[in-house]
Amino acid sequence: MHRVLATAGAATLILLAACSGPVASPSANPSSAPTRSPSPAPTATPTALPDSNVPVLRIEQTGGMMPPWETLRWYPSVVLYADGRLITQGPVMAIYPGPALPNLLVTHFSGHAIEQVLQWATEAGLQGPDRQLGPQILDAGSTVFTVTSPAGTHHTSVTDMSASDAEISALRQFMDVVTNLRQWLPEDIASDETPYIWDRLRVISFPADAANMPDPGFATIVDWPLTSPATRGQSWGEPADYRCWELSGDELETVRGLFTQANELTLYRADDDVTYQFYLRPLLPDEDACPGF
Repeated sequence: MHRVLATAGAATLILLAACSGPVASPSANPSSAPTRSPSPAPTATPTALPDSNVPVLRIEQTGGMMPPWETLRWYPSVVLYADGRLITQGPVMAIYPGPALPNLLVTHFSGHAIEQVLQWATEAGLQGPDRQLGPQILDAGSTVFTVTSPAGTHHTSVTDMSASDAEISALRQFMDVVTNLRQWLPEDIASDETPYIWDRLRVISFPADAANMPDPGFATIVDWPLTSPATRGQSWGEPADYRCWELSGDELETVRGLFTQANELTLYRADDDVTYQFYLRPLLPDEDACPGF
């Protein structure tokens, strides 16, 4: 039997139906829901999807006319995979310059949690043909909801999440819930929150000049132990000659410690006597290295 949502001390619905179909009535408050001791991560895929690396739910922001070397640094607001993994960004120290790598965390949820999220997605209108809510604006970004179930994949794109439209309001409330899934489904947490161990890394590189950086006093230069970025991956072109490439396997292990010690203003001097700046982003299980390049 599915648990349903409720607001604290009120009988208002958390999810509104964005299309035809019933909305469950409230019966539980997440802040008072019982908890249980986490157990080891499940080994079986709890959904009918054949690939555990397929995201059941992905909510992300697109960048409109922004260049890919900027938007490819972003992470989804929510990504929940078919095997129950929920990968999120954890807190980082409030220092400047900040670390070069993000603090990614993973929590495993049960199959029931995935079923519940899919039910809530249906109640919020995330089913059927793909749709665009709000006017399409060429140079503006959108919030994109992607839901994948055994029935197929659905996309909803929203240009303005603050709009008062009933369909957008339903999505806004759905997003509020799933970005705090640990609070709403505490009984379905199947493992502790632990660091996400990534095995692929996206690197966006470009020639840098430490003297012309905004804060040159904070920049440090280290030797780059692998082949020059000038020969790697795909180029976006001039003026800065941004290149995108993937590190994995032995090469990644060679520089993992270097990146762990680096910060966002660390520069890398390659064997071609060029100093480069890197944007580093660990890749999630379903992500391509360089889309848009």
